[in-house]
Amino acid sequence: MTTAPKVEAYFKERIGELKGLAGRGDPWVFLCASSFIEYLAKITLGGTSGRDYKDFLRNHFFKTCPEYGTFTYANGKQDLADQMYHVLRCGIVHSFSLIADKQAKRDGGRDRSIVLAHRASGRKHLEACVDGRRNPKLDAAVFVAEDFVADIEKVTNSIFAQSCTNKKLRLNMKTWWKVHPPIGVLLIPDKSMRIERRN
Repeated sequence: MTTAPKVEAYFKERIGELKGLAGRGDPWVFLCASSFIEYLAKITLGGTSGRDYKDFLRNHFFKTCPEYGTFTYANGKQDLADQMYHVLRCGIVHSFSLIADKQAKRDGGRDRSIVLAHRASGRKHLEACVDGRRNPKLDAAVFVAEDFVADIEKVTNSIFAQSCTNKKLRLNMKTWWKVHPPIGVLLIPDKSMRIERRN
């Protein structure tokens, strides 16, 4: 399963699953979406660092969905890529929290710089959420699950469209997919696999 159409079909199936999660009203979609973005970053850039994740956001995600790149916090910063990595991705994956740990704070992450919502809340995606009465003050971007997933779908479609004409991107995708096949590719053994039964 290393041909471009099969890889693209696989990712479109995962987008469908993200859409299903987004409508449930719980936080799991944000964990899965952050992981999905990481895999997109890896197949696009071929790297594995936090810097690659943030570069992918700035140079691919934000070009397809420019409202992320222009989001400005009340403190005047336009650093959503840093917050998406340090607070959203790392916060959820490592501590299931939107409070930045010490390392994230050293690298620019700020506590609750992203808050999570669903459409049912009535909040608008990427609206500023500022509350100076709280201690500490809240200065956040609102991420609405359904809209976030729709944007991830746009980015995914853009990457696969680019891979039709971008040989380096296509090679990165094939290489990463071959070395690190994603979940599900080997869940169901095909008929050519020999399965040993152990007692």
